[in-house]
Amino acid sequence: MSIFLQACVNGLLMGGFYSLMGMGQNVIFGVMKIVNFCHGEMLMVGMYLTYVLSTTFGLDPYLCVPLVAILMFCLGAVIQHTLITPSLGTKSFTNLLFLTVGLGLLLSNGALVLFGSEYRTIPTTYSQTYISLGPVNLALPRLISFGVLIVISVVLFAFLKYTKTGKQIRAVSQNPVGAEVVGINTKRIYILTYGIGTALAGVAGALLTGFYTIFPTAGASFGFRALIVVVVGGLGSIPGAFFAGIFLGLLETMVALFISPSYSDLIVFITFIVILVVRQLIIIRRK
Repeated sequence: MSIFLQACVNGLLMGGFYSLMGMGQNVIFGVMKIVNFCHGEMLMVGMYLTYVLSTTFGLDPYLCVPLVAILMFCLGAVIQHTLITPSLGTKSFTNLLFLTVGLGLLLSNGALVLFGSEYRTIPTTYSQTYISLGPVNLALPRLISFGVLIVISVVLFAFLKYTKTGKQIRAVSQNPVGAEVVGINTKRIYILTYGIGTALAGVAGALLTGFYTIFPTAGASFGFRALIVVVVGGLGSIPGAFFAGIFLGLLETMVALFISPSYSDLIVFITFIVILVVRQLIIIRRK
């Protein structure tokens, strides 16, 4: 029983990162209707930014989170303005697909050139600190990261639902033409949206550095899982992405516990395919 509870807690904590990645992907897709295939690489960039800030200035990884969020937002805004916006004008999904895939390859290979292929970590005084709650042991870095993830999720939901800018973002996601008619600057909203999505991925990467190794292809698996979270949770749904990420984290740990860790990815992919097929059948029946 204690092993099962420990697996559930570990799945819940890891699922939080999938949720944050999925929410960032969902914000971008919900407004711009594009799938950001370099989202995982943005997480990797956030990890290396945290590493550089920590090793250069001696900052704690968690103190780097606000700086990483600002830097990643600026990076996302620049990418949107210089690369994504011109491609949106072509109305071609293929162009956007190759653009984001190519950008992901550029970022991962750039990190490989700059930092090498070595696995890096950011050791802290509390890296090996655990908190015991009955039969469950909680790693302090994972617990802190999950707490920050919850706060970010609540703030993001409140921002999109209650602020003027958040309402403008939702208006553009529902009807871009109608939003322009009532005076909303859709280009500014697109830049803001991509910046927010990129910042969320970067923050997820910064929070991972407390207990996860840093390497150039670290974001690949997280990027694919973000796509799964978006599909499972519902395209454009922030709460859906949150709960889908938690579900995915729990699914992985249950598979590792009851079957084998080597089958985790396989079961995740099969579940993804099954959900796609079931949804398509539901759509066909409704028609």
